[in-house]
Amino acid sequence: MKDSDKIGIKAAVDNDADELTYLYRKLYKGDEDQEFFNSKAIPSYFNSGSKVFVAKDGNKAVGFIWVIYYEHIKNKGIGIIEELYIDNNYRRKGIGKKLILKAVGYLKKKQVIAIIVTTGPHMENAKKFYKAMGFKISREWFYYPLS
Repeated sequence: MKDSDKIGIKAAVDNDADELTYLYRKLYKGDEDQEFFNSKAIPSYFNSGSKVFVAKDGNKAVGFIWVIYYEHIKNKGIGIIEELYIDNNYRRKGIGKKLILKAVGYLKKKQVIAIIVTTGPHMENAKKFYKAMGFKISREWFYYPLS
């Protein structure tokens, strides 16, 4: 049996909020001075087009993926993977792949034409992972900071 076989993936519910918040803060370690850092990750707060899936080892949350469905005026829509995080002790066990496949399945049902994920230029492992999962590199993105 592979390590990932014992890990269950499910849609997050509000009862998962404390564990999701803990993982979210681990993801953003170093950003404690940012206003968002003290937010609580409560699944029902997300818009109807957003979905959080959580990876659980028994009752313990060990990873999550936050997926956004964006309905587009010109086509069927676009999916966005906003966050993907696996606890350090559970990495390289196939959990990220299971979470991606769950997110892709959800977005396929929404009939999106593409799924977008962004990552920092310095995150070489993340870039290799997404390439291995079949994601293609696109063009550069621009953003306009509002704060």
